[in-house]
Amino acid sequence: MNLIKDKLLILIAFFLFCQSSFEAIINNWTTTYLTSELSILPGKALYALSLFVAGITIMRLILGSILRNIAPAKTWIISFSMILLGLIFLATVKSFTTSLAGLFLLGAGLAAGFPVMLGFVGNCYRELSGTAFSLVLVIALFGNMLVNYCMGIIAQVYGIHHLITVAFAELAIMIALCTAILKKLKKINKI
Repeated sequence: MNLIKDKLLILIAFFLFCQSSFEAIINNWTTTYLTSELSILPGKALYALSLFVAGITIMRLILGSILRNIAPAKTWIISFSMILLGLIFLATVKSFTTSLAGLFLLGAGLAAGFPVMLGFVGNCYRELSGTAFSLVLVIALFGNMLVNYCMGIIAQVYGIHHLITVAFAELAIMIALCTAILKKLKKINKI
């Protein structure tokens, strides 16, 4: 079986491309966004960013225990809703408290990406799991580097406020990819 031609695996790989790059741009550009757009002091901006990491950590603990038995489609609805709400908070309400809530929600929403998608890979490609994991992780890391680099160019040329624009675009792409992945998994009776 040629994994590079496997449509499901490639869809998952490009979902993780977006997931990894989304996490990277939030991690690397949020403090600049908060200091430039909201005039938040650098120390407070770093504190706000730590809530993004806390959101990821807490939600991954919840996903591994409480939400383990929830259907993947419901998990994704919850996750994408939290990401959308977090982005709306960051984009529209210009206060430090709201940016804290937005970053926490972003982290919590993004928490499902790697564990759930890598679970799909392990479940669907048991015999070739090492190769399948390697393929999706290489593509994810490439996304991390490429989109993060492009975000630097966008911030320099067009302004850091476009961090939110890029994040909304990534969310839209991730929703489309996730929908296609869930349809394919349902078709082959893997969920």
